[in-house]
Amino acid sequence: MMIVTCHSLWWSPKPGEPDVIMGVANDKSRIGNPAGSRTRCRGFSGSEGAGDDRGGVNQGGGDQRGILMSTATWPDDRRITIRDLQEATDRGERWSMLTSYDAITAAVFEEAGVRALLVGDTSAQMVLGHPDTLPVTMDQLITMVQAVVRGTRTALVVADLPFGSYQSGPQAALANAVRHLKEGGAHAVKLEGGRRVVPQVQALVGAGIPVMGHLGLTPQSVNVLGGVRRVQGRGEAGDELLADARALERAGVFAVVLESVPAELGRRVSEALRVPTVGIGAGPYCDAQILVWQDMAGLTAGRLPRFVKRYANLRDVLAAAARRYAEEVAGQRYPDPDHSYA
Repeated sequence: MMIVTCHSLWWSPKPGEPDVIMGVANDKSRIGNPAGSRTRCRGFSGSEGAGDDRGGVNQGGGDQRGILMSTATWPDDRRITIRDLQEATDRGERWSMLTSYDAITAAVFEEAGVRALLVGDTSAQMVLGHPDTLPVTMDQLITMVQAVVRGTRTALVVADLPFGSYQSGPQAALANAVRHLKEGGAHAVKLEGGRRVVPQVQALVGAGIPVMGHLGLTPQSVNVLGGVRRVQGRGEAGDELLADARALERAGVFAVVLESVPAELGRRVSEALRVPTVGIGAGPYCDAQILVWQDMAGLTAGRLPRFVKRYANLRDVLAAAARRYAEEVAGQRYPDPDHSYA
């Protein structure tokens, strides 16, 4: 594996000097680096090229000319780890996640360069046909986690803790997270909530289980939030969300999903945290992005959230293929001699 870093500085603050680089007192590159080291991906303005210089960490996307940054090689002979994701964030490289619930799509997404896969409770809607995420169970999710793990070689597989599996306290959270790792083969778990789930996060991290947080629109709280179309974190609620994010980081999460929040709040949280932020409807400033794969591929129908971008129209492609098949069977054109055994 080739390890490539950005422009590195060896620096130690003088007594009384704030621990700050380029005007931002929180440098994500500190994680995994020796004390006193800083990693800087520096952007230029004007004719030299444009780059977002958030705390010395280029955020990727857009025109990357003039960025003192080269693309690192992701591992192809082992699983990506939470350390790999942190190092990518430290060097300013954006990385992607998608949901996945089966071996075939998981293999396709991994081959396409998606670094992490979430076996999410959205499977309640996308796979099982429920109106929301609440009904899916641990047993149902574990079966899907097993499939995604079997279908991949390098992608980090994160498993959702479904509604009711962790809310009662740290012991329930630990018992179910252990199931995801032991029975499902997952490499990390995700749970929703801020300061109220800090004891659960601490218990899991203390047991050696990587935890991804989830703030903003938290679908398991749909009955409290009043629906899943509402943008969260506007006004004073943004300060509360930022406090939740900081609390989760102190508790030990390796990343935080930000869902359906204003882009400016996504920027504030991303600047405040050392760990990666993973956006889904949280604007362009997050360190990574995630989408529900059926939304991304254009398989879902109806009105979708504003943040969803369809990268294909798989629903029409699949419908056309099924229609041709049905027509050829009805017309006795399939199977033909080319598709029959002698």
